[in-house]
Amino acid sequence: MAVLTAFIVVQLSPYGAAATVFSQPAIAPDASKAALSTSPSLQPSPNPLLAELQDLPNGAAALPNFDPGVNGFQFSNQELIQAIDLERNAIAWEEVLTEQLQRLFGTQVCIGQEGGVCLLTSAAKDWLNTQLERMNQGLSEGMTAAVLSLWQPEQPPRIPWWQRLINFLVGRVVFGLARTLFDLQTFIANLFLTQGVAEVFQQTQAIRDTLTPTQILLSVVDIFLSGSSDPFTMGIYQVIEGVLTGGHSLTPYQIEEQDDGKYWVYVYDSNYPAGRAASPTDLHVEFDTVADTWSYQPTPDAPVFKGNAQSKNLDLTQLSWRQPETPEDPAFRGPFTCPFCNIDPAAEAPVEPTIDVTLIGEGKLTVTPYGADAPTSQLAEAQVALVPFKGGLNREVPASYRLPADSLDKPLKITLEGTPTAQLRPYTLQLTGPGYTADFEGTPLTPDEILTMYVVPHTTGPELTFVSNQAVEIPQLSIHLTDDTTAYPFDSSTPEGFSLTERQVSKSSGFELSGLKLPAGKRVALSAREDLKRLYFADDDLANSQYGLKVRNRIVIKDRVQIGERQPDFLNYTVTYEEEMQASNVQVDGQTQAFFNYDPAFVTPAEKSRQELLETLEQRDFPITIAYEPLSISTGETPGPMGLAPSEGVPMAERVFQGSLRKSANK
Repeated sequence: MAVLTAFIVVQLSPYGAAATVFSQPAIAPDASKAALSTSPSLQPSPNPLLAELQDLPNGAAALPNFDPGVNGFQFSNQELIQAIDLERNAIAWEEVLTEQLQRLFGTQVCIGQEGGVCLLTSAAKDWLNTQLERMNQGLSEGMTAAVLSLWQPEQPPRIPWWQRLINFLVGRVVFGLARTLFDLQTFIANLFLTQGVAEVFQQTQAIRDTLTPTQILLSVVDIFLSGSSDPFTMGIYQVIEGVLTGGHSLTPYQIEEQDDGKYWVYVYDSNYPAGRAASPTDLHVEFDTVADTWSYQPTPDAPVFKGNAQSKNLDLTQLSWRQPETPEDPAFRGPFTCPFCNIDPAAEAPVEPTIDVTLIGEGKLTVTPYGADAPTSQLAEAQVALVPFKGGLNREVPASYRLPADSLDKPLKITLEGTPTAQLRPYTLQLTGPGYTADFEGTPLTPDEILTMYVVPHTTGPELTFVSNQAVEIPQLSIHLTDDTTAYPFDSSTPEGFSLTERQVSKSSGFELSGLKLPAGKRVALSAREDLKRLYFADDDLANSQYGLKVRNRIVIKDRVQIGERQPDFLNYTVTYEEEMQASNVQVDGQTQAFFNYDPAFVTPAEKSRQELLETLEQRDFPITIAYEPLSISTGETPGPMGLAPSEGVPMAERVFQGSLRKSANK
């Protein structure tokens, strides 16, 4: 019913702002050591490795049987992006990547948390769509990992499902004109998705923050000399005023000694398919072990990537980090930490929640604590991580901010700034927290345009505030929640005999607010309160307002029916249902705030039989009832977050709004 929409990550903001607002995060020393100890090849090696390299013919070592003309894709990064059509193949993309999300994060991404029939939670679907949209900024990270996965000379005893899926592609056709092949596209996208998950990012960051260029060179040498079938991809970045940008991923496949302590690391670059007349040959990263520097420039006209022991703009990601062992049937939790799933404090090993802020698109992104005048010392313990993006197309895609658990319930100020060289495309700013995602989706940022937003990542749901910089229609504000499950038994006996039904009802909602025309300097807010099962929205313009409101409900009803008492038979039924209600001209008077009770808006299965339930869904009508309270907002620093506060009294009024309804059910 729904179409896959958007995707991807954010970067650092007005260049250098991260260093002055949040201390540039680094993995704690013990975490760095733990990450580096996961593979012996990552231990900084002494010069005997280089001596061993010098003794080899031509002073060279390589991945066995890797040839970029054979193992590299014969289509470019940009050509693959142009070939991918998310809208045309929306259903197929969602089916394949729904399974992949379960492999990454477990069945907790499914409504009802069971993978047998997996309907993604609203939060999971929004996160996935946003990640897919990010592919438009470049797929080099997925392509470089994919060529290594397809090259692996020996299949490991545990083969990921997606690797089994494309085993039949291992022939030359994979590396030919295969960019339109759906299985290959999704295979690359699967690997692309892993670049920002904590278990991959943290180990990559540990290398970037801990090892010098020479030590990174030695790590690659060690892999080649040992004959390991678990090699690296290499991440390279531009540094602008201390901030990483323009990230790109390469596949090292050979090292060759030059003169005077210099070494060339030959690489596959997804922007330059080998064998084409226009592609440069023998692409390589130059290392100088005397000066402890590196540089890469694929063509004379291309930007130069370079660094030294202090720049920390070079890293490695080992292939096995993306390929953890997973059971055939996914568990509740997967091998990677889910950034948008609910936190279970009763779990044996509770997951520490994080807050992610990501810009999908180009521009400068700044995140600061609201109300602070930004002394770094106040946040030295916060260990805020900046997760750079590796797309490979020289785009100004900022790194995403990953904030620790102590940022929950604290307001954040977010600034977006357009840049002169950025492509004019609509932006999406995504907030991810425990149990939800939330988005601002607006028109393209013009050069030097500055937008201000505020977010409060409450434990009970997010609050979003947008501040208009001119008289303008607001960006679309949206909130997407995970699921809420209840279970109960009831007597479903009929005149024909005894039956007992155990019913599980799981629900997930998403909301979009748009259409309001707001004067310059005014604010609009959208807030979800999961403890109250309410969605609040309001603005601080004294005039009456009109909004467009869209509500998306997803529900999974699972019945286990016992038929008979002494020698019972059991039947299992699952019904999945989706609906989308869109109402325009939702009115909110000045000095009032509106709320929508979203839990009662769901279909109520109660003790209906399966047939009665299907008839109810077929006849379903879905008006939106909006209640009103006196406006109650924060009165602190201006403009600031609105800080919508629920009233404890009876609503002033209620109105019912009809609109268009789309629905679908699978029995």
